[in-house]
Amino acid sequence: MEPDPVSELGTRGTAWSPETRLYSDGVVIGADGGPVVVPARSGLRRLPGTGYLDPESGSLPGAALAAADEVAMAREILAGTDLPGRGTPYEAMAEEALLDIGVLTYPNGAAVAAGSPYWRYVWPRDAGYMAAALTVAGRPELAYAQLAYVAAMQEDDGTWQARYLPDGSRGVPDDRGLQLDGIGWTLWAAWVFAGATASDPTPLAALIRRAAGAALAALDPATGLPRASQDFWEMDLDEATLGSAAPLLLGLRTGRDLLALVGDHELAARAADGADRLATAVTDGFGAHGYARRISGTGGRDASVAFLLPPFARPSRGVDAAWRAAVDATTVGNGGVRPGEEWTDRDTAWTPQVSLHALAAASLGDSALAHRLLSWLDLRRTVLGALPEKVTADGRPAAVAPLGLTGATVLLALAALDGRPLPVPAS
Repeated sequence: MEPDPVSELGTRGTAWSPETRLYSDGVVIGADGGPVVVPARSGLRRLPGTGYLDPESGSLPGAALAAADEVAMAREILAGTDLPGRGTPYEAMAEEALLDIGVLTYPNGAAVAAGSPYWRYVWPRDAGYMAAALTVAGRPELAYAQLAYVAAMQEDDGTWQARYLPDGSRGVPDDRGLQLDGIGWTLWAAWVFAGATASDPTPLAALIRRAAGAALAALDPATGLPRASQDFWEMDLDEATLGSAAPLLLGLRTGRDLLALVGDHELAARAADGADRLATAVTDGFGAHGYARRISGTGGRDASVAFLLPPFARPSRGVDAAWRAAVDATTVGNGGVRPGEEWTDRDTAWTPQVSLHALAAASLGDSALAHRLLSWLDLRRTVLGALPEKVTADGRPAAVAPLGLTGATVLLALAALDGRPLPVPAS
């Protein structure tokens, strides 16, 4: 029997493996502007077209009670977006994903990964995807607020910690330390924003310069590869992984373009040289082992091979083949995928990886695979329409819901299917 009350689900120490519990049905806007978790099986609803609690469905401590003009404004904003997937069978999923990203964003721009306690922090990785999705969906003001918050968290050496508190204090919740991939995802999100909005990136110039410098400093002068760092697996290894190397390559390429826009041509040239060295190291090192996750070639492939395909990099036949092999090798019995071949739980699907593969497929023009994966996600949302972090062996949503990273990647994939894919940086 489950001993933990619903209010404690999602806190450190409560996770099961495989995870079979659903921590929440979704989130609503709180009285403080932050997200409030809607307990699973509570029967609570949101007012359609908004992130507000429907008071007729019941009460929830901490939830905002929206006035009529606030509800009208929220619906007007949604109607005015460039919602990916509008007019398609995925419209409801896209609408809820976009609303959820808004609810997960505090008034100060802090975009938390999810509403549950252990996820109520700002990961630069997740925030980068959410900012890119908001940009594509026609919410540039919210995208910029998220980027500005991450910029304010940047360390003096240009790096970022794994995650930050959403209160603006620059505090961190634990000692997991720096994660190099945040450099790449933040530079990429800033590049997407600047290009899509034709905005002058000068207000983000300090972020851009420090991040590009940090990316260069992370590369070994002898090998061109980054030093060992946690990637999206958030596990310590003593060797470089593709999950860090590929985002850093993306960051150097997009940083090169951004630096030219802010007039720092010397650093732009250094970023271009670093990108060339890293690209060669990735091809020669990881490519020699079929783009396995670890530079040693051990452990098999994982989802990070998708970071070397559109919309993040120009297509490559060898990478494409490795990515398709990775999708096949990590597919689990319920039709989803696990993060990688050496991931020990072989029953549970992780939605961020499913949506990432859908984005790669849509960006490559493989609409059949993209539709299969997006339909799979659509059918496994919670009763409030939220995209969960995980899906159990028997196909039920599990763990936190919504997960902003999954919703953002779904929106980007749908935009690609709509015929407006993200730009791909030059090699």
